Amino acid sequence: MTDQRRSSFINFRGLEDSDPETDPVAWADICGDTTWEGRWVALDSCTYNDAGEATAGLVVDYDDNLAELCARLSAERRKSCSVVFCAPAESAA
Repeated sequence: MTDQRRSSFINFRGLEDSDPETDPVAWADICGDTTWEGRWVALDSCTYNDAGEATAGLVVDYDDNLAELCARLSAERRKSCSVVFCAPAESAA
């Protein structure tokens, strides 16, 4: 992933017409978007289920490489993000 593309998504906050501070994106919606398939996704302002799994949040960054994602999050001093893997969709073959 190029540096330009990475930095363009670092401040991604969800849908254009939503309020980023109050409208987290549901995990099911994130998993349904091909942008995130097979990638590690950093979520901030998360909500969690009883098992402690993130169920919604604001997408603040993503990467194919977990180490690179964590390095950027650390450099940005984002200490409260949940990092989750968005598995690729099952093929219909």
